[in-house]
Amino acid sequence: MRMNRRQFSALPGVGLIAARAPGTLAQEPGGLTIAASTPIIADIVRQIVGLADDVWSVIPVGADPHTWEASPREMVRIGQSDAFISVGAYLEPFIEAGPWCRAVDDNDVPELVLADHLALISIDRVIDHGDHVHDLRSGDPHFWLDPMMVKSATPVIVDFLSRMAEDRAAEFGRHGVEWNGQLDALHAELAADLGTIPEARRKMVVFHDAYTYFAAQYGFEVIGIVMPDAGMDPSARAFAELEQVIVDNTVDVIFVEPQFSAGSIDGLVEQYYLATAMLLTDTFDADVDTYLELMRFNRDSLVQHLG
Repeated sequence: MRMNRRQFSALPGVGLIAARAPGTLAQEPGGLTIAASTPIIADIVRQIVGLADDVWSVIPVGADPHTWEASPREMVRIGQSDAFISVGAYLEPFIEAGPWCRAVDDNDVPELVLADHLALISIDRVIDHGDHVHDLRSGDPHFWLDPMMVKSATPVIVDFLSRMAEDRAAEFGRHGVEWNGQLDALHAELAADLGTIPEARRKMVVFHDAYTYFAAQYGFEVIGIVMPDAGMDPSARAFAELEQVIVDNTVDVIFVEPQFSAGSIDGLVEQYYLATAMLLTDTFDADVDTYLELMRFNRDSLVQHLG
């Protein structure tokens, strides 16, 4: 993973190296402008930085971060931002592209890569997308589908922001405490409601491999994946294996996602009389635009179709 010389470290006891002096950004008119790689990360950061500041998502709502590419417009805007926060762990290949790297480096934009500071779950898989490789051995990036992992990210974000604007450290810390309280309440709510699903029904066929953390936290098993390589149509072999999973486990629902076309499973749906239901993983949609809403939407979908 690329390490920028201006990249902030959020680990305790590690010094800060940045082209901009800490404690200066809070005095700039209009507060902080923080770029986040995805809409979900932007919403999480917004809970901590506060409503007075501008937090924007580089990747638009509805786009797939595994395949999205930055345009000149986003590159100009990142150069005008005070910081950039991403997931890392190969989720967003655009951040490794030369033009994006230069836009960040040339404008001295401090970076926080969350995956560098979280205990990710490693998966023994390397996905070759042709123009880039998605190496899950360094850890599954989809940590936000477990609210307790998001809670682990809160002090990382608080520390990063506090090093940027030292006079606002207490404010960021207070927001972090409040946010973690909401995450605790969400986790308890999800655990109770998902707990109503019988154990024998806690098997999921999903569209792409994003549910490692969710399944581990709430006692589910992902038994089938429509697109083993996110952003690429399944191979004939993968499709045949998925069909066998459906037959062997008497699957009656496949969970799809708005950023992927579900046309590839039309034949399976018709042949085996399957239902399709929506889950939100990497992005929001027109009706769901916050992290808390996303998790509750997924809870409702799972309870309705598996409960």
